[in-house]
Amino acid sequence: MENEKWKSIGIFLPKAKKNIIKAFILTFLISNSSFLIFSQKALRTVDLSTEEPSWQAVVGGEAVSRCLDTSYGVALMSDGRLLSACTSAGNVIWQRSVRGKPTPYISSFGDFLYVVTDSSKLNLVNPSGLTLWTANTQFPVAASPIVGRDGRVFVHGKKNIACYGLDGKRKWKRETSELGNLPVCALEDGSLLLFLKAMKNNQSVATRYSPFGKRMEDITFSGVISSVESSEKGVLISLKNGAIGLVAVENDGAVSKWVVGSGNTGGAFKICYSSESENAVFFFQNGSRTEALVVDTRDGKILNRFQVGSIAPKDFKTARASSAGYFISGSHSACEFSEDGKILYVATLPPADKWNSISYTDKNYIVLCMKDWTMKAFLMNQNLKKKQKKDDGKPISYVSAVDFDPTAVNLGVRPLSNSKMAEISESFKKGDYGEKEAEYLELLKSEAENCISAYTTLPSNSAELGDSNFFAENAVFTQNLLYLMSRTGTREFSLYYYRLLSAEIDDSQLLSIITFAGEAGYDEEGFVLLALEKLLLTRVKMTDTSMLKAICDATYNICRYMGRPALNRRGKNILTHMFFPSYDKNIQDYARKTLEKMISLEKK
Repeated sequence: MENEKWKSIGIFLPKAKKNIIKAFILTFLISNSSFLIFSQKALRTVDLSTEEPSWQAVVGGEAVSRCLDTSYGVALMSDGRLLSACTSAGNVIWQRSVRGKPTPYISSFGDFLYVVTDSSKLNLVNPSGLTLWTANTQFPVAASPIVGRDGRVFVHGKKNIACYGLDGKRKWKRETSELGNLPVCALEDGSLLLFLKAMKNNQSVATRYSPFGKRMEDITFSGVISSVESSEKGVLISLKNGAIGLVAVENDGAVSKWVVGSGNTGGAFKICYSSESENAVFFFQNGSRTEALVVDTRDGKILNRFQVGSIAPKDFKTARASSAGYFISGSHSACEFSEDGKILYVATLPPADKWNSISYTDKNYIVLCMKDWTMKAFLMNQNLKKKQKKDDGKPISYVSAVDFDPTAVNLGVRPLSNSKMAEISESFKKGDYGEKEAEYLELLKSEAENCISAYTTLPSNSAELGDSNFFAENAVFTQNLLYLMSRTGTREFSLYYYRLLSAEIDDSQLLSIITFAGEAGYDEEGFVLLALEKLLLTRVKMTDTSMLKAICDATYNICRYMGRPALNRRGKNILTHMFFPSYDKNIQDYARKTLEKMISLEKK
């Protein structure tokens, strides 16, 4: 690599402190004998090869991917080039063909699916199964896509990584040194850690990239990494020498937040993080058995250790956090256990040659994808208490709006100049704008906030007071701003459109807001549709043909993009309002044709 500046973070400290750390680990290994490694008898055993499934569904082929949880149930890809979506009760909602040969690489963003086909094609599929766009990454994708906090998605191959927006435009692409087999992980600030195949002095190394494609730093670990896992606190690391730790970001740089000895002479072969408890389980090989080490990710305190189930490390297939603790499976059995070591159940699985995929859902079902094209689900835990959504308070942005000097603004110096607008517009058209995006988003969000403020805080008699509204007086500037907001390929600007639609804005600007909110398409909670319906019922005149048609178009575009039944119902309700005789016949016909287009989407 050029201009390398390797930073030793290992999960150890710089070389000067290595002897201290070694002494600490030796002390830990000795004192660790106070932990009794035990294995409890399972509270319940069940044989799924003889048990009747709670439900089953036909999926049109053998499963290629794992099952993904959705708000409605589960979704998966089969080798019949079909995506299948089922309710949590096993009812098939839809089956849609995909463009190209399926791969195992699939990820979810809410109820949207990022699906890789033909080795190098990235597809965004909405919750109704409609493929919204397909992008050619131009390199073989090596793992499931990684979804960013604002909806952007990262895909990587062996020597490449690229980022795409919700509109399918490529934001950036970078060539990398050859990557190893460890997964790409996201740090808590949204930056990515890419673990390289090549070692440096028999130490693992990684490169850190920003969400905007900037190569931020290169990191040398103090040993060979055995496993990694992303968490809300940073990236959890296990070294083959038995040390475990957490890498996080401080002052724009990666640091080792904590490091402890695990009490094992080898590294963990798997790490599983629970966002509900904020703890993690490190899985180690202990002879032919699997040992679980429960760790508080905030400070590295070891909470418990125990042998779990009868799943041999070499047979380990999957692990995930559950509402009661953690679920793990091998080829022959699966189990769920709590963090205090209690084995809630052990399930004997059907013969391994009868199925090719196993998953555990949020609703506590083991789902086996059988080779006879059926998906069989077994309810394992009656505790269906819904988890509290931890991501409600998570940021959805990488950059924030900035308050600019009001004096300069009053003198006509805008944060966003016309020339900068032209630059952003050209960049959004071409794509591959990379690191510039951070500046672009900051400027657009700042001016969007200024625009909202101008329309919501000025008193009605502002003209008499000598105040002016820049955005009302500069229609072209405002329309360009609204246009650029719709081309960011992120989810966060829908709330700006909603706030603007709820403000007292003149009709010419209101028409632009409706149009560009529709072109953006994304409306996560349906707030934009809600605002459109309110405008239709309380403000827009029945004779305003342009505004009414714009509402029809925006409603259709949003419903088509979002693909959610609840939003479709709201959209249909908006359109049927315009069927009343009090509306012009041209508007009635336009609304009816728009409704027919929406209905045709549901039939595809």
